[in-house]
Amino acid sequence: MSDSTTLKSLKRPLIVCLFLAVFAEFLMFLIFGVLLYPDGNLLAKFLWTVLFCGVGMGSAMGVFVVLFVVEKLKGVGAIVACILISTLLLGFGCNFLCFLLDKHFHYFGGHESPLIFISNGIIMSALGGLISGYLLFTKKGDKILQRVGI
Repeated sequence: MSDSTTLKSLKRPLIVCLFLAVFAEFLMFLIFGVLLYPDGNLLAKFLWTVLFCGVGMGSAMGVFVVLFVVEKLKGVGAIVACILISTLLLGFGCNFLCFLLDKHFHYFGGHESPLIFISNGIIMSALGGLISGYLLFTKKGDKILQRVGI
């Protein structure tokens, strides 16, 4: 494998996971932080969701994919690994931490609707893992990423 191919295989998961996490967190900010639970500081909500959680979770997910999936698994196995990593790391780990923080700050409805808060985080994480796995480890996903320049 050439150096440029190796670099691409390492950068791609980081870029894809960062983009998906920031995009998902922006949607969460709009839905939960603005529409459903508008009280509180919007700037703090935006920084929490989009900047800290989006960038942090996307980076963590990308690194875990590079460490445990790239050049180790292919196809369906790689997609399943991405789903599991995302669900465990983000859906349970990060989501539980955010739930505890939200019980204090009351920004995103964790105190009013804990089941919705927790289940939404788990479902969105599993979906994000599926999408990232599809984009990174299938031929169709590769074509999509090539088309957008990643």
